[in-house]
This record gives sequence, C-alpha cells and structure tokens, in this order.
Amino acid sequence: MNTLFADMAVMAPEIILAVGTMALMIVGAYGRGGAFKAVTTLSVLLWAAAGAYVWISASDEIVRAFNDSIIIDNLARVAKTLITIGSIAALLIALADLKGTIMARFEYPVLMSFATLGMYLMVSANDFLMLYVGLELSSLALYVMAAFNRNSTASSEAGLKYFVLGAISSGLILFGISLIYGFTGSLQFDLISAAAGAASATQTPIILTFGMVMVLAGMTFKIAAVPFHMWTPDVYEGAPTSVTAFFAIVPKLAAIVLLARLVSVPFGGLQGDWQPILSFMAIASMIVGGFAAIVQTSLKRLLAYSSISNIGYALIGVAIGTQAGLASVLVYMTIYMVATIGVFGIILLLRRDGFGVSKIEDLRGLSRTCPGMAYGLAALMFSYSGIPPLAGFFAKLAVFQSAVAAEAYILAVVGVVTSVVAAWYYINIIRVMFFETGDEALPNVTYSVSVPGLIAVTASLGFIGLFILFPGPLNDIAVMATTSLLP
Repeated sequence: MNTLFADMAVMAPEIILAVGTMALMIVGAYGRGGAFKAVTTLSVLLWAAAGAYVWISASDEIVRAFNDSIIIDNLARVAKTLITIGSIAALLIALADLKGTIMARFEYPVLMSFATLGMYLMVSANDFLMLYVGLELSSLALYVMAAFNRNSTASSEAGLKYFVLGAISSGLILFGISLIYGFTGSLQFDLISAAAGAASATQTPIILTFGMVMVLAGMTFKIAAVPFHMWTPDVYEGAPTSVTAFFAIVPKLAAIVLLARLVSVPFGGLQGDWQPILSFMAIASMIVGGFAAIVQTSLKRLLAYSSISNIGYALIGVAIGTQAGLASVLVYMTIYMVATIGVFGIILLLRRDGFGVSKIEDLRGLSRTCPGMAYGLAALMFSYSGIPPLAGFFAKLAVFQSAVAAEAYILAVVGVVTSVVAAWYYINIIRVMFFETGDEALPNVTYSVSVPGLIAVTASLGFIGLFILFPGPLNDIAVMATTSLLP
C-alpha cells in the first residue's frame, strides 16, 4: 500500500490533470451552453497547477514508479513545463478566434486538457505500454479537435484524414512493439536496451531491427517527418486555425522528446541501424519542407511545410545521437514553440471583413493598417529564417554546431542550404505586408482586441528578441535535461 501511494505521488501531475479534466466535464455539462468561459479559466488554472507541481515535487534523483513504467527525470520535467506553457498559450491565443462562433464550447478546452494529459504520459513513459497509452490519449483528442467545427466540410475532412492516417501510424507502432516484445520478452525501455545491446554485440536480429523501424515510422508520422508528412498540409489547412495553432505548438515537441528518449534508451545499442534512417528523414524533411513551401499561396499550408522543414532541423540533433545533439534539439524546439505561439497568435488576431486571414495575399497592406502586428510578424519571420540576432538564429546554430562536432557534415550543409531556401518564403511574407498595396475592393486588415492573445504574442516577441541577451539559462537547462539520456 505504501508503494502504491508513493507511485501515485510521483504521478501527481498526471492525476491532477486526469481528475481535474473529468471535473471540468461535469462543470461543462451542468453549465450547458454558457460554460465555455468558466471551463476555459479553470483549464488554465488546472494546467498551471499541474505544471507547478512538476517542480514542487522535483528531486535531484531519477524517480521511477509503477514497476518502472514511469520515469521522472529532468527531461520529463522540462518537457512537461514546456507542454504546459504551450497548451496555456495555445488556448489564450485561440480565444479571439473562438469568440462568438459555434466552436466556443466547453468541450474545446476539455479536449485540449486530455491531449495535454496524454503528452505528460508520453514524455514520462519508460515502457512501450505507457508510451502507447499516452500517445493514443493525446491523438484521439487531436482527431476530434481537427473536426471540431462541425459546420465546416474542410474541418470534417481534416479530422477524417488525420484519424485514418493516425490510425495507420498507431498500428505501425503497435506492430513494432509486438515484435520487440517477442524478441526481448519485455516492454520496459531499460530491459529492452540491455537485450538489444547484447544482441548487437554479435549481429542484430532482423526481427528486432524490423520492430524498431516500425516504431520509428509511427513516431515520425506524429512529428510529420518526410516521408510520413502527407497528412500535415491538408490537416493544417482544413482544421480551424485555432486548432492548427495547437497542433503546431505542442504535440510535436512532446513527440520529439519521446523520440529522443527512444533512440537513447531502448534503441541506444542499435545506433548503427536507426542513425541512417533518421539522417535520411532529416535531409528529406528539410528539402521537401523548404521547396514545397515556396509555391504555397495558403498561409496555413505554408506554415505546414514550414513545420516539416523545422522538424528536419530538429531531427539533425536526434540523428547524430550525441549529448550535445540532444541538447540542441531541446533548445531548437523550445525556440520554435515560442516563435510559433507568436506567429499563430498574430494570425488569429487579424481580421479581414470579419473573417480570419487564410491566404498570404490577405496580409497585403498590413504595415499601414496594423503596423504593430506587421512589425511583430516580420520579426517572427526573421527568427524563423535564422537571421541574427533573433532567437531562431541561435536555435539553428546550436543544431548545426552539434552536427559539425559529430562530423555529420552532410546534415549541416543541407541544413544551411535549405535555411537559405526557407528564408525566401518567410521574407516573401514580409514583402507582401510592407511592399504590396491592399486590394481596394476588399476592406482593410484589422485586428481584434483580445487581451490574453496580445499578452501571449507580446511574451513570444519579447523572448525571441531578447534571447541574445540571456541565452545561457535555456542552454544550461537543455544540457541538464538531456544528461541522463546517454550513459
């Protein structure tokens, strides 16, 4: 009994989220149609409480619970903190877009809360059973969110595509897990690592390699890495913009952290097998994401391909498999998450004729009608491009430096070249805002006043602009968080 209570204390943040989310469902059900505001406020408080408890209960030691199926180390704590911040910011910037629409329902923050709980479990998973539970809990909530606007055919189509393709990726992961279990007799990461290390000392059995490839294929679908990226542009474009923002801000960070744990612990002894696969995916993602975005006219499709290329940069650090590489991934994904909060926050605030902007040409004349928004979005585009002295430059620099240090010169060169390509379509958005005149037949672009959204955007811009003055803390946190991954 004492062990049970000790394990439950370790998982207190997840329990807080689970119990609190179910309570929010009751509040929403009793409040009927008028519970959206109350449930939204309570959701923010609930996520903040869970995120705070992560550090209130922190210790210097690595803690395990429930027969080692859960691990709480610095990486899990940092990842949960980032997930909490991202979820809160995604909800705050969505309020302006949801207000007065059919989507302003209490189920929206409740689904976000379930997704957040799933991501908490993902980053703390130390066996494949817990990994799968967290992954599916998060994914099921995201499928529903993609189709949340039931009056929109595009939203319903996006939800259906995401569900069907997501089910395939989940099947791949489950098939891979079954093969790994069949060979090692265990689902726990540490025991699989020992078995894989012993097997690779002679020759890695094909069944173990095949199982690992299946798991990695399913996981790279979740982060939209090439060649498993096909769902991203359609889902980003069809889903409501506020939902797209959540997709772009939080789930990919959680999946990247989980992927880093997988290649470091259970598959750590199989580096020779997974390294070429992830290196190819990194190169392909940077190239496809960079060049495909050039021809896009839809703002959300452009950001979808942008996310694919950014995942390619993050995969560089995962693929090289060094401690410096993994730390650079955490730095990169943190800066990318914060910048994405700002980009989608501004997009969600902008209005033309009462509707949100959806095409790049909708931004014409923005520098004259909303100069503050235009300059803010320009700064974020420069950061995405990796132009100093903004934070995006240091994110890419960290990844490229780790690649050079590991002598992965091809990854570094491709990353630099595709960064130049990506700079074109980011700067093109700035050109449209500042140097193209608006269409006289259309009303000017305006912005809705949403205090929570403006606060989130301002915080994002402050971080991106001032990071050059205080880069040390984030770098130190990333090193501290990833130290325990490698022996």
